[in-house]
Amino acid sequence: MVERKKKRGRETAGDMVRSLGLVMAGVVVVFFFAQPPASDSERIRPVDVAGDIRAFRADAPAVAVPGGLPDRWVSTVSMLTGEPRALRIGYNTPTGAYAEYAASTAPAAQVVEDLTGRGERLDPVDVGGATWEQYRDGDGSLSLVRAYGAVTVVVGTLRATAPLSELRVLAGSLTVA
Repeated sequence: MVERKKKRGRETAGDMVRSLGLVMAGVVVVFFFAQPPASDSERIRPVDVAGDIRAFRADAPAVAVPGGLPDRWVSTVSMLTGEPRALRIGYNTPTGAYAEYAASTAPAAQVVEDLTGRGERLDPVDVGGATWEQYRDGDGSLSLVRAYGAVTVVVGTLRATAPLSELRVLAGSLTVA
């Protein structure tokens, strides 16, 4: 007996429902495996910044770097780049705000412009007897700037959401080896 092939265009609604069911089964499988694990839910993941700090200090030994912050300050990002040498460390503060430490060997004017968002210069701020320049960018982010020789340090940056009181804590924690 010779079987005849069905002519195209003679599909039934049942054929379409079965096809759609197969596609939906694939979507459900992908959806199930694409779910983030429960441990991924809004938990702040601390990062170890010690290696980046050591490497940066090897090239710029007289620069102040973060150290001795209160326990509730959590480092969440650390990035060390080549030439010009730069170190950026981000922190989640006790109030849930974001504060950033940035240091660079690039020309000071460029660093200040880039990291403060060409912010408006405000009155200087005293932190532990040291004078820091203060900037506010268009979004209201505060930055504190100070030079350590050929290295410019910015506390806050244009990404920061931390208030001045927390930026003072971060700036006050800086130590020179």
